[in-house]
Amino acid sequence: MKWYRIKALLLNYWYISFSSADRIFDILYWPVLDVLIWGFMTFFIQGLSDFNIINSIMGGIVLWLFIWRGSQDLVVYLLEFYWSRSVYHLFISPIKKIELVISLGILGIIRSLLSFIVVSVLGYALYSFNVFNFSYKILFFIGVLFIIAWAIGLFIGSLVLRFGTRIQILAWSVIWIIQPFSCVFYPLSALPPWAASIASVNPLTTIFESMRIMIAGGTVELSVLWYPLIAGLVLLALMSVVFSSAMNSARKKGRFAKPE
Repeated sequence: MKWYRIKALLLNYWYISFSSADRIFDILYWPVLDVLIWGFMTFFIQGLSDFNIINSIMGGIVLWLFIWRGSQDLVVYLLEFYWSRSVYHLFISPIKKIELVISLGILGIIRSLLSFIVVSVLGYALYSFNVFNFSYKILFFIGVLFIIAWAIGLFIGSLVLRFGTRIQILAWSVIWIIQPFSCVFYPLSALPPWAASIASVNPLTTIFESMRIMIAGGTVELSVLWYPLIAGLVLLALMSVVFSSAMNSARKKGRFAKPE
């Protein structure tokens, strides 16, 4: 693994991002829209409960950013090579699989942090929500969310490598299929039994449930957070193998020479 090749890929993503208005717009538009829509809604229902629902919703928005950006950006920027018809040139270069994955992971971190800054500033300005009032555990939450996001991104990326751009819609849709079973904006107890059984094994549920406990003034033991960390690492290792296998298969079958 060579760092200069990772830097070259990051430079390529930089040119793609800042020469494309929709890539810049993407960092700002959806996070701002979430803050406005969910924030206005919570103002409407705040009087129904003593629980600080504004902070709960804003916390969910902020943490979900890392799952959303970390997974989606990995796939979308992989798809950029297909859309520009440069995927063949990418995979005949000396770039290794691990270098490609690391560069996409770093890109997801950068874009997530940019969206995080936008949401944090807007949340504080409009609703007096200060994400930095959380304890140091929020750093643990963010780390675990990135691990799970990369696992999801590698899974979708492996499907793109096997089936081409025919299934590119998954880059935007899979993460939103997962969200209802992650308890981002509501507790596990609010779900019907069949949905709760799915959410209870979802490692993301533990993260967002822990966030709400902290907002309510409770204490979250680190031992509770071992499950999402271990589950995330296992998923990441498994999806790395799946991604590597998909890339090897695409090379052997010549899919990069005639990308769909």
